[in-house]
Amino acid sequence: MVLASANIAEGLRGYMTKYDCMSGDLNPIGGINKTDIRGFLNHYAKVIDLQVLADIAAATPTAELRPHEGSEETNQSDEVEMGMTYAELDEYGRLRKIDCMGPFTMFENLLMKWTGKNDPLKHVPMTAKIIADKVKFFFV
Repeated sequence: MVLASANIAEGLRGYMTKYDCMSGDLNPIGGINKTDIRGFLNHYAKVIDLQVLADIAAATPTAELRPHEGSEETNQSDEVEMGMTYAELDEYGRLRKIDCMGPFTMFENLLMKWTGKNDPLKHVPMTAKIIADKVKFFFV
């Protein structure tokens, strides 16, 4: 039996590699979003006093597709590749699936939540245009 390690955000976005984290007989975290997985790991790192769980939660998500020149380390980030953070993707997924929002209603909701906050990837204040572009990109 082979265990898979894809989470719901990767499935929602279609961000996966053939014969990689989606390939397995059983996927125990397949229905859980990245935010909840990180919260679970951080909680149990404290409960059972196992720091490596917190280290895993803090690690930059990467498919490790492009190594650094002359090194085994990767310079690839899932969030940069997808064009959105896992926190954003978790929010989009919740609004779409649980709250049954389409593009316009999602835009209105996020406009109230995100206006003036910093864009986590571009490090600029979020404007209506940036939020609209993010919502459009999610639905494309």
